[in-house]
Amino acid sequence: MSSSPIAVRQRSRLKRARAWPFLIPVVAWVLIMFGYPIYQTIRIAFSYVNSTNFTAGAWKFAGFQNFRLLPDLQGWRLMLRNTGVFLVGSIVPQFIIGGLLAVTLRESSRLRRLARSLVLLPWLFPPVATATVFLWMFESPQGVFDSVFKSLGLVHADPYFLQTSNDALIVVILVNIWIGIPFNFLVIQSGLQAIPANLHEAAIVDGAGWWKELTRITIPLLRETVLTVLMLGIMGTMNVFAFVWILTQGGPANATMLPGPLAYSEAFVDFQYGQGAAIIVVVVVVLMCVAGAFLLLTRSKKARKSQVGAAPVAANPQGAYV
Repeated sequence: MSSSPIAVRQRSRLKRARAWPFLIPVVAWVLIMFGYPIYQTIRIAFSYVNSTNFTAGAWKFAGFQNFRLLPDLQGWRLMLRNTGVFLVGSIVPQFIIGGLLAVTLRESSRLRRLARSLVLLPWLFPPVATATVFLWMFESPQGVFDSVFKSLGLVHADPYFLQTSNDALIVVILVNIWIGIPFNFLVIQSGLQAIPANLHEAAIVDGAGWWKELTRITIPLLRETVLTVLMLGIMGTMNVFAFVWILTQGGPANATMLPGPLAYSEAFVDFQYGQGAAIIVVVVVVLMCVAGAFLLLTRSKKARKSQVGAAPVAANPQGAYV
């Protein structure tokens, strides 16, 4: 005996109603662990909060005053410059090295499996441990590179990598590159594995070289993967804090000052909590704009996904790679 449509809808509503109680712990967890800190950060950013009234809680509303004071902060302009250099100097090498490793280690073999495991090693270490190792390597005059440079006769005095403005920023960028390569490798490798093997085989049969295969097949089919890597890379790079603070604390002379260290310094060193929270809010807004741009780009490309996924070799095998 078949059920009436009304009975079916009632059973469907009953099932949904029974499912709601199971969501309560998840919703409560998200509100406590994420919603409340976000609310308090925004509240502090729009209030006069310092060491004298931080514990009071009844803070005076400041409007956008904390945001207006940001350009006058010591190190603000250097932070903007350093962030641009840090983003480009980190994301581009991470993407290139991670992509080359993904292409090189795409085939399966015992040696390549071992190499893939070694590539992921930087992800196994906490940022504090990574920063401690690099601090030992670049510290002067007892550091590893200090001794190597002296033994090779490249320098005659202590180089003081972390005490020189340009060298300190280069060291911080190198640490971030080392940390970010595994992520780029994994995401690009997953994108490569999603490309049908018959497309590469058809390209080889038609006599396409590695360059045309890369530019006509691999890169077009990796567009969304590339956008994902770049978006998440920008987000992760703008949020770095731990290893920068351990290595340089934003110095020397704000030469390695980035949004995270500057916000921490304002809030927990100078006890200007409102301005520190305002920096965090600005960073979040910038990252939301990056995420919005990513969504717009991917949405515009979804309409052409079927055309990109179609093999040009099968439609025109002789002219596809000309």
